[in-house]
Amino acid sequence: MTYKFTKSSENVLKIANDLAEDMGHSYIGTEHILYGLIAEGSGVASKVLENQNVTAEDILEKIDSLIGGTDLIKNAVLGFTPRTKKILENAFMEAKKLGSDYIGTEHILIGIMKEGDSIAVRIMLDLGIRIEEVYNEIVRVLNDYESISNGNLKSTKSSYSNTQTLNQFGTDLSLQAMEGKLDPVIRKK
Repeated sequence: MTYKFTKSSENVLKIANDLAEDMGHSYIGTEHILYGLIAEGSGVASKVLENQNVTAEDILEKIDSLIGGTDLIKNAVLGFTPRTKKILENAFMEAKKLGSDYIGTEHILIGIMKEGDSIAVRIMLDLGIRIEEVYNEIVRVLNDYESISNGNLKSTKSSYSNTQTLNQFGTDLSLQAMEGKLDPVIRKK
């Protein structure tokens, strides 16, 4: 299946590929994608992760400590791991559910969180990111972007119910979380 990505998401995949290659890895894993999401710098996922007080350097340090690097593989053709493919499939399904033809960085981040047993989620947990709060943060950042794009700069703390486009195509993850309707998140310690 061919996916359509936003410009920011394409950049995330390029950054992930470059990181994997620079580290000498023969694959593009969830950890590389997570790094790409924050290092990209302009997408919704980057803003959400920054709001969680996480930096690209933090993620890079965790990747290095968990996996390390090697100088063995340079300029190799890299492929996605099965889990990374699943994350992109999750992102595609999330984009469709929200009425988008393109996979955005926020969809990729949600895809990572839905595929809970990955190195990316382990890194997020190790860095103190509360996965359940990330959903709420994504909705908040999307609201902020919608307020700015609609010219409503006076208040960027709008609620889900005040955003017509998001209401039409989105899902109130905050409400679902309060009602206990979100999939459980398994924490590994």
